[in-house]
Amino acid sequence: MGNKGTKPNALKKGKSKLTAEDIQELRLSTEFTEDELHTWHKAFREKCPNGKMSEKKFAEIYKNHYSTGDATIFAGHVFRTFDKNKDGTIDFHEFIQGLSIISRGSTEQKLRWAFEMYDSDGSGAVSRAEMLEIVRGIFRLAGDRVNLPRDENTPEKFTHKLFAKLDRDNDGTITQNEFVRGVQCYPSLMRLLDPAGAK
Repeated sequence: MGNKGTKPNALKKGKSKLTAEDIQELRLSTEFTEDELHTWHKAFREKCPNGKMSEKKFAEIYKNHYSTGDATIFAGHVFRTFDKNKDGTIDFHEFIQGLSIISRGSTEQKLRWAFEMYDSDGSGAVSRAEMLEIVRGIFRLAGDRVNLPRDENTPEKFTHKLFAKLDRDNDGTITQNEFVRGVQCYPSLMRLLDPAGAK
């Protein structure tokens, strides 16, 4: 259950079929059933016959899912969090792990994943500049559907408000614990930070 960090074997080699070992591994590390894994694997292989998804291909697929706004920036950040081994591509294992968290993970798992996306330099803390970059991506993704109060209706204002609520120790950065606890305390922030809500 959840992302347990199993080591993918045959999937890394670009095999076209899932083995029993692959299925067992992925059943333990995701929230998907065996049938769902087969369905997702087939769809993944149709889009990426070589077993690897480039950032460009990922962005194309993401844009199709969020057709009303500009998903380019945001898709790049999602891709970065899915690409666990940082090789510039996503294999099926990385794809299904990420998909499991964002589609079926607990609130805390989703928030920890979101924090990883916001923390683009991997420092363990989110700076105002990192937050602003992601918020700009969310606003572009939402397009003209952004309907927020006047004090939150631009990426800059929204980022300022986030920092006012989440940076508990006022050190100019948000730690993972500040982020997770803070967003859980403010359900409206959870809704606004969820790009799926912008669909």
